[in-house]
Amino acid sequence: MIAASTPNFTLEAVFDSMTDLPVFPKVVHKALEILDDPNKKIADVAEIIKFDQGLVANILKLTNSAIFGLRQQVTDLDTALALLGNQKIRELLVTGAALPYLTRQLSGYEMSPEDLWLHSMGCAVISDVVSRRLGYPEGSTLFTAAILHDIGKIVLDMYVGPRLGEVLMVSKQRDSSFAEAEWTILGTDHAVAGSAILKNWDFPPDICRAVRNHHDPDLYIQDKLSALLALSNIITIQLGFGVGTDGFRYRISPELLDASGCSREGYYWCMENAVDAFYEAEDLLNIIMK
Repeated sequence: MIAASTPNFTLEAVFDSMTDLPVFPKVVHKALEILDDPNKKIADVAEIIKFDQGLVANILKLTNSAIFGLRQQVTDLDTALALLGNQKIRELLVTGAALPYLTRQLSGYEMSPEDLWLHSMGCAVISDVVSRRLGYPEGSTLFTAAILHDIGKIVLDMYVGPRLGEVLMVSKQRDSSFAEAEWTILGTDHAVAGSAILKNWDFPPDICRAVRNHHDPDLYIQDKLSALLALSNIITIQLGFGVGTDGFRYRISPELLDASGCSREGYYWCMENAVDAFYEAEDLLNIIMK
């Protein structure tokens, strides 16, 4: 029986909690629409986001990271956007907007703010490596799904915490993943919660679906984006980047490699190059410590 001081767990309570999260900045969606419009210019993106000072500040923090590839120090938004290509601008916008959500303490998952940021950003960096290796044309879409794939943990954290021992016990007894144990104890998991959050935030259906599927072996082999997100996430976990309580019980299956279009040799290549890419971008971790 759950102690009276713990949150009242029902699925309705979980989904009601989602409305308490600050809404993902609508200016980012508008900016992404501008980038899709061949009749618009990069200057139009700057015009739409410049009044969100928090977002602009985060974008400028991120711009000078090695992951975004600029060869000079940038201190103003117009210059940053002018020097970046379309795909990098997309990634920068989503990362800058996601920063406040991904720098939280998640006690229920035994993840510090550094852990959550490290894992989310690590998965995004590794998704770029996977996209390059496999020639995936929608790299910015995969990057977006990757950096937001664990957003559901923010909501479930208050419910997982009081029942963490039960979840861990089930995971150990059944040699199952933490997400599978979440289903057993809570009747849902952070992937389902994350997908619902992204749907409420008006993200495209393919991204919502990939986030929903990324821990489910039966579902993540059903479409390419879900498979690539699952692959990127498992590589991130296997390399130990920002792993909390739910780490180290995820495995690469032959079915996942087939669905991803990735050979075993390609998987090892991604593992090796992911380490290099991650350490090239390790300055991103320091952002939340400033």
